[in-house]
Amino acid sequence: MSATDVFLSYARQDRGVARMFAEALGDEGFNVWWDASLHSGETFDEVIEQHLREAKAVVVLWSPRSVASRWVRAEATQADRRNKLVPAMIEQCDRPVIFELTHTADLCDWTGDVTDIHWRSFMDDLRRKIEGRSEGEVPAASRPAARPKPVASGPANRQPLRPGSDEVILAAGAGPQILNPRRQPEADAAGELHCLEAEEELGQEPIVIASSGLKLGRSRPADIVLPHKSISREHCIVGLANDELLVTDLNSTNGTYIDDVRITRATILPPGSVLRVGQLSLRHTIRTSSDGAVSRVSAQGPRLAAAS
Repeated sequence: MSATDVFLSYARQDRGVARMFAEALGDEGFNVWWDASLHSGETFDEVIEQHLREAKAVVVLWSPRSVASRWVRAEATQADRRNKLVPAMIEQCDRPVIFELTHTADLCDWTGDVTDIHWRSFMDDLRRKIEGRSEGEVPAASRPAARPKPVASGPANRQPLRPGSDEVILAAGAGPQILNPRRQPEADAAGELHCLEAEEELGQEPIVIASSGLKLGRSRPADIVLPHKSISREHCIVGLANDELLVTDLNSTNGTYIDDVRITRATILPPGSVLRVGQLSLRHTIRTSSDGAVSRVSAQGPRLAAAS
């Protein structure tokens, strides 16, 4: 029997969603075990306990049905004790109190798209758990022997990241709750900060993009409020992915554009390129942490005026 990477815990009523997760995890290269893998003649509880012990990570799918399941609660408790728990919310519900303080990926609206920004973040969390890495630590196999210092002269000086690759480190969570003092934007090793600057002369300071990402939209719960009728309430998400800015459209009405090309999936925004949301254009610039004009996003979030 090959080693189990991921043990999938779910309520039987959520079997269809669990199958979608199991197939997507398999496509990501994980060896997944869930109870559909049981063979005739095997003792149900003994096989489950064996795979639960041997799995490197346990993905628990929280829903109103799984919260009410004694089996799922027990599996989640065992996984938490062994520091293997990687939970995901597939439907809004009140999790068991003991797990309320455990970071849980919000995949309630996930439909199986492996390029979805929230799924990519979930995959990074899962890989960190399996590999025993801390947040922000690069996998040993992915560490380059030497990397030239990046400069802000343009995209030719940076190696592009394939959207949807396993290296994406953007954290999920695009609501105001990510804007707290512990998640402030930080400069990289070269002292650089990725910023968005309004093309129009609006007297606005540059917006620094934190590793946790920011949601742009016409109104709250967007982190960056762009109050203009051409912009959707929740328009797009911009976040960091291996020292690149990654933009994902949130099914906006008027679309999200990079250098006048409409994007349909997670796409890199190179330095010097222009991000257009509605009738507002924002240029990706790189500044240094010593630049006094750089704004640290406040707990209230920035508010910009869009061109009318």
